[in-house]
Amino acid sequence: MSFKREGNDGSQLNILKKRRVSDLLSNFIPEDEAALLSNGRYTCLVCSYRPVFDTVDMLTVHRQGKKHLEGLKAFYGKKSKFKNEIAKRKHEDYVKAEDKQEPNSSAPLLAQTRKLTHHALLKTVPYNSCHRKTRLKSYFHILFKITDGSLSTDALFFFIYVESCSSKDRIQSQSESRQTAEVITPQRRREMEHYLKLKSNGWLQDGNGQWIKDNNVEFDSDEETPPSFAPSDDC
Repeated sequence: MSFKREGNDGSQLNILKKRRVSDLLSNFIPEDEAALLSNGRYTCLVCSYRPVFDTVDMLTVHRQGKKHLEGLKAFYGKKSKFKNEIAKRKHEDYVKAEDKQEPNSSAPLLAQTRKLTHHALLKTVPYNSCHRKTRLKSYFHILFKITDGSLSTDALFFFIYVESCSSKDRIQSQSESRQTAEVITPQRRREMEHYLKLKSNGWLQDGNGQWIKDNNVEFDSDEETPPSFAPSDDC
């Protein structure tokens, strides 16, 4: 049922509008799906032809119709598409703003990050000469087993050089070992192979040149002395 407003009192018009809005909210009609016109009537914002109704009850009946329900799907579909388009454009504007920045502006930060990463890696893996020597010994132990003791002359001298030389005289010993390798004899070669075989099996030489067992190595036998070197019959 509709009614006409008498007079031109602004306060009465505001009261009427407030009442009509309250009617909309009381019927759980979203504000973006219906609107209150200046003449006190209601219009449906979902339907494209904008139907006008005198009361909230008539608007409620219209909202339950088939045309309105079909229009409701299209209405919220366009609304969702519009929101996605806004988000897409905001993202594009953000990317363009980043591209317009000077390339050198981020260079100091990038250089500082690389420097900190480099120092962090150095601190996490400190240099340890013993660790390097242990890795070489482990590598040689595997290599000696794979080749069944038949290593080249250069390889023999290299591993003896690593085992026996200190870091101070390695440069000098390297040149001397190259000269000696050129005139190595079969007897000397067998001695070196025996030496390296004992080292790979876990035997160590003390300060007096005597062979002793490495406490960190498990031995298959209880022998306290290593196998002796057997000279060849040709000697």
